[in-house]
Amino acid sequence: MHINHYEIVKDQFLEKRKTHPEESGRKVPIDRNQLAVGGVKVVDAPIMIFDIADSNKISKQLGGEHYTEWLGLALHCLFHCVDDHKGTIDKYTGDGAMVSFSLGSKEERCINAKECAVKISQILNEILNPYYRKLNYNEIYLRIGIDFGPIRIEKVGKKSKSQLIVIGSPANTAKILEDYGKKLEFDQYTTICLGYDMLYNLPEKYYIYNNKNLCRYCGNINNLYSYMDKSRPYKIYEYEGRTRP
Repeated sequence: MHINHYEIVKDQFLEKRKTHPEESGRKVPIDRNQLAVGGVKVVDAPIMIFDIADSNKISKQLGGEHYTEWLGLALHCLFHCVDDHKGTIDKYTGDGAMVSFSLGSKEERCINAKECAVKISQILNEILNPYYRKLNYNEIYLRIGIDFGPIRIEKVGKKSKSQLIVIGSPANTAKILEDYGKKLEFDQYTTICLGYDMLYNLPEKYYIYNNKNLCRYCGNINNLYSYMDKSRPYKIYEYEGRTRP
């Protein structure tokens, strides 16, 4: 999706806010997965965890009303980006989310996850943070972790009010990868860390550019082994490619 699309998404959301004030309630976008309550789907897929850096500190700096405006607009644009890359918001954490990419072939799922992370970086760099600077609001910095492996998706709850739960080691590892971003420098407002199994299933043309490897080995998870080839320790890679204006 072209970056200008997200400029329109931002503007449309700001217009909707005028007709739907905060006191009338705003809903997180519902999941459209067609699983029945009790239904289970097991699939090999990427899991992405993203988290906004220093959000508690920024909440105190901006104050309640400005903070919810700041955070709400960002998540609205980022959730659009997830949907555009065939991802599903499995868990909303207040200042971040867990996302699964379970549609298409194994390669397509990994491509969608990686491309979504890069597009998020571009949205922050070209759409959201320039807008926040005009308002004298804090810029948003995001840490992203992505891993690949078997996940179990199950719908629980009542028919009228159900939700999906996602269980599997890729979710736990993706959180470790996201947290590892605290050791790295931000590039276009993001850190993007990939697990070995995610890179294992990503076609080379999506991380090799002009004979340069855009994935830099940067560390290990010592108590974990690869789902794909059982190698250990589990390697962490920093994705250094970004879309440049």
